[in-house]
Amino acid sequence: MQVTQETPARLVLEQRPWVLGAVLGVCIVILLALAMVLWRESAWLTLGFGLAALLLAVCLVLFVQRVIVIFDRAAGAMVIRTRSLMGEDEKTLPLTDILRAEVETSRSTSTSNDGNLSVSVTHRTVLVTGAGPLPLTQSSSAGASAEVNAAAINRWLAASDGPPGA
Repeated sequence: MQVTQETPARLVLEQRPWVLGAVLGVCIVILLALAMVLWRESAWLTLGFGLAALLLAVCLVLFVQRVIVIFDRAAGAMVIRTRSLMGEDEKTLPLTDILRAEVETSRSTSTSNDGNLSVSVTHRTVLVTGAGPLPLTQSSSAGASAEVNAAAINRWLAASDGPPGA
């Protein structure tokens, strides 16, 4: 997710996973082509490539999601719009309900067969509201984008020219 517009009246953050969607799409096409080419050679290989394509298609449907978050001072509201192959969704929240933005961090550890321990750390931006935390995205990612987004949101909320909706 990245900041695409930051003015005193409006803050817009967008996540458009075009690269992930394109990579998954190309992999699905390649796997289906391999399945068709190997159809006469081996039913098991055809089935394997077909199932792999199906698995990637499920990942495409579930994980490739465009998210646009709009903080609008004139409307006094924040809108989260999500769009995926499963449809569209929109959530609206009054700006007065938003206390601040924070970064939610997830850590996972795994041990390889040779005993090496690896730690994976991912982050996502979460809005703190009176009703509880509200994540801006379903997924977390590595890197500093969550911190950058939280800082931009907090900076925008603090720079109020007056009460929301004024």
